[in-house]
Amino acid sequence: MSKKYSLFCKGDVIRTNPEKGFYGIAVVLDDGEKMELSKGCWSYPMCHIAITPLLFQFEVTLDDIDINTLKPMTFLTYFKQGEKKIPWRNKLCIDIYTTRNKSNLPVIGNIGTTSIWDNPLPFIVSENGFHLCGDVGDFFGREAYINWCREKGIELG
Repeated sequence: MSKKYSLFCKGDVIRTNPEKGFYGIAVVLDDGEKMELSKGCWSYPMCHIAITPLLFQFEVTLDDIDINTLKPMTFLTYFKQGEKKIPWRNKLCIDIYTTRNKSNLPVIGNIGTTSIWDNPLPFIVSENGFHLCGDVGDFFGREAYINWCREKGIELG
């Protein structure tokens, strides 16, 4: 017997929990669409989700957010060369996830998405585009927490 999960829908505002005691915001940008992963093999319904740079140290609600300022964050990625960390690229934090809310993250509201992202959202996976990430995990939105640590000068392991 398979377990039933709630499904994300376009405009859902998700409260993430990227680190104990921290809460972030992500937004579902489109409705679920199945992708053909290989000939005749189809995915669960997939959607694009944007992680925002917002991070709170309390269980944020929709009333705590100015939805007009919600934007996907860009996240500076690094690669290691020996002991040295070298900046690689700024990654737009929009990726492709299943619509299954397997981590039972709270959906705290539903909003229009055109002010957040009004560009095409193709279901084409590429190195410089959107990545296929599967189900949303327990520490979804971790980029917002890492960004916060970098701004505070906190070194992560």
